[in-house]
Amino acid sequence: MKYFVATILQFQIHKAMCRAAGQYEPDNDEMQLHKCDIYRSKEAGKILKRLMEQGSSVPWGDALYAATGESRLNGTALREYFRPLEEWLQNENLRTAEFAGWTYDGDYCKRSIETAGLEVYGGFYNGAPGPGAHALLLLVTVALSLLSLWR
Repeated sequence: MKYFVATILQFQIHKAMCRAAGQYEPDNDEMQLHKCDIYRSKEAGKILKRLMEQGSSVPWGDALYAATGESRLNGTALREYFRPLEEWLQNENLRTAEFAGWTYDGDYCKRSIETAGLEVYGGFYNGAPGPGAHALLLLVTVALSLLSLWR
C-alpha cells in the first residue's frame, strides 16, 4: 500500500515542481507534464528542499500542502502524465482492431469453485439462464395469453 501511495505522491509533487519551474502549463500542448524537465531549476529545488527539511517531523498531508498547495492525495497528475500514452494505446488498438479487456466465461468460475471444493451461498454460479428457463418462460407466456383470450 505504501508504494501505491508513494507513486501517486511522486507524480503530484512532480507536477508542482514542474509548475514552479515554468515547465508545465495544463492547456499548452508544448508544455505538457510528460515533457517537463526540472533539471537545474531553482524553483523546483526549493520545493524539494522544503519537503526534505520537514522530513517526518510533520504529517505527510501538511508537507504535501506546503509543497503543492494540496493536502489530499490526488491521482490526476499521474493520469495527466500518462494521458498521451493512454491515447496512443487507444488509437493503436482501434487501428489494429485489438480487443482490450477480459472475456466473461461464467463456467470457468463454476469449475474453479467446484474443483476447489468450495460452497457459494446466496446465488448461482452463473447468472445466465439455461435453455430450460427460456422454454419455461415461453410456456408460461403462452398459457397466460390463452387464459386472457378465453375470458
